Amino acid sequence: GKPASSGGSRQRPIRNERVKPFLYLDNWHEPQPETRFDMRLRELPVPVETVRTNDGEFPPGTDYCGAYVSPSFDGAYDDLDWIRREHELLRELAAAGVPMIGLCFGSQILASALVGRDQVSVRDRKEAGYGEIRLTAAARKDPLTSSLPERMPVFHWHGDEVGSEHPDVIVLAESDDCANQAWRWAKGQIWGIQPHPEFDAAGLIDWFDRYDEMFERHGLLRDDLVKDACGCDDAFNMLENFLEFAVMRRTLQRPQS
Repeated sequence: GKPASSGGSRQRPIRNERVKPFLYLDNWHEPQPETRFDMRLRELPVPVETVRTNDGEFPPGTDYCGAYVSPSFDGAYDDLDWIRREHELLRELAAAGVPMIGLCFGSQILASALVGRDQVSVRDRKEAGYGEIRLTAAARKDPLTSSLPERMPVFHWHGDEVGSEHPDVIVLAESDDCANQAWRWAKGQIWGIQPHPEFDAAGLIDWFDRYDEMFERHGLLRDDLVKDACGCDDAFNMLENFLEFAVMRRTLQRPQS
């Protein structure tokens, strides 16, 4: 499914020698409205470097404090130049020890790049609409999920999914319809989230309005979606906790003059 991109300037900020920037891989094929996660990134004490991969933009290296891999309307298995290049980049970032988190397509391409192409499959039917995810026992030991409630409401929109059986995939959340709703790579500080907690209720409504025909084709009526729109605040804390883990506690303090 497709959430919104940062919509920020493509100009790369001037780097402070003591502070590594945060990398935003914007995988959308067209600009998207801001999500609350995008707004949250503007509050970080480090610069955010956004690249639009669909347009062939990629970062110059791997010197980042953390990275976000956005959703997309494409699939991790699609034979496109930018997707092949992103597979290589994600492996380079992982080898450099950069903490990463991916949403929906972002989660899937992380699994494809780091665990194996066979880890991403097309579902028999799309998981779409409001639902609930449940934390696993492993989630109680994970820095992103240990403080979260066992069950959390979310909005689903995905036709692909990441496998749950590989030993390098530590499943952190599941649902009745999907065995892997959130996971961590066993070999590094890298996470994937399948649903869309980057939206608050207002953001979801904006999304429904923009793509109402797309949702209706899959049996989801805009008015029903708006009536039931929820903030998914508990699930959003996975993203907040990632920023705390990857950015906030790693930010170097400027020396006193």
